[in-house]
Amino acid sequence: MNDNSKTINQRIEMIALANIEPSEFQRPTSAAQVASIVKNFDEAKLGTLTVSRRDGKYHIIDGAHRSRALRCLSYTHAPCIVLTGLTYEQEAEYYCKQNQDKRLLSPGDLYKAGLASGNEQCVTIDKIVRANGFHVGKGGSKDFYRITAIKTLFTISEDYGYDVLDDTLFLIASTWAGITRASYSESLLGVAEFVSRYGLVDFVERLHEKFTVIWHEYTEAMRYQGSSGTTASRQKFCRILVMHYNKGLVHNSKKRLQWEEDQNENCH
Repeated sequence: MNDNSKTINQRIEMIALANIEPSEFQRPTSAAQVASIVKNFDEAKLGTLTVSRRDGKYHIIDGAHRSRALRCLSYTHAPCIVLTGLTYEQEAEYYCKQNQDKRLLSPGDLYKAGLASGNEQCVTIDKIVRANGFHVGKGGSKDFYRITAIKTLFTISEDYGYDVLDDTLFLIASTWAGITRASYSESLLGVAEFVSRYGLVDFVERLHEKFTVIWHEYTEAMRYQGSSGTTASRQKFCRILVMHYNKGLVHNSKKRLQWEEDQNENCH
């Protein structure tokens, strides 16, 4: 927590469950997990919920599933650690830190809570994504402009930097708009690798309308290899991009892109 945490106080109270409200930054409550708690309920293992009293209301930070289970079991009150002095942003930050040692938060959970808490990385990624016409969301119906590979956005920003992430999304939107697989994790990582090596060059002009064959060649190449999230796979995707970029260019063209393997072969 930041320096404002010095003004934060906490105490234990019995709070009416009807007065406890959910927080928007939390992951969705799992009905299966609630049912499991109800089925195996042991009051001795209940522990305490963690809530924040703000604006005259109790906002739950930790224990949403237990709170729902208690309601199902007709409980009216629950023991709570009541925090006072937290802002909404600090509640989101507290939630992230408290849950890191429990069931791991998904990248989507971290992203949502990070935006709420004003986390610099999440806020910067969100601005870049939106500036290029995309938005972040979880799985569901296929939508080119909805990026569900949230972990990949973190990976690109950490491995290559924000500028590469920005250029990657710009190129994909400009070259393959509407092709759902073009905004998949594999494509994002492969184009990011390309941008980090060669920049923007004539990507849009030379690779327009080639995505279908690029994707096919990539999936065939990766069929007997490891996870698509590995360094090898992103380089494989990038290598295929380079191959199609160079098609139609004479061997000594200054526009041709050199791949490290090609350079090594020329030395022998």
